[in-house]
Amino acid sequence: MSGGGEIIDTNVINDPELPPVSYMEGVELITEGILTLSKVSELLKKYNSAYELGKGPADLIVKAILESDEIHFLIGTNINVAHQDPTLPVELELRRTVVHRIARTLDEKFMKEVTMNFY
Repeated sequence: MSGGGEIIDTNVINDPELPPVSYMEGVELITEGILTLSKVSELLKKYNSAYELGKGPADLIVKAILESDEIHFLIGTNINVAHQDPTLPVELELRRTVVHRIARTLDEKFMKEVTMNFY
């Protein structure tokens, strides 16, 4: 990987439901937003000791989360105007709802310490 904050895109699809990951020096994982978060939520709900995680972006996030005692979510509050009318904050509400669902599952099912900050 090269330095200077350059993002390197891949075309490797490890999960047919999600776009491929990208890479940047100093960052563990760069991936799409709400689709991936929704899949993380699904995976956490059905996860148990017999469940085998795959290599997709949501699986990688779940693996990292489960290996951690404390999880800090930093959630952006900007609206992607390319996807919708910026006067309708549906995307933001969906993002908040999914992150709250993930946090609740992590707290109740996995006894993780979770904090959320919205920026």
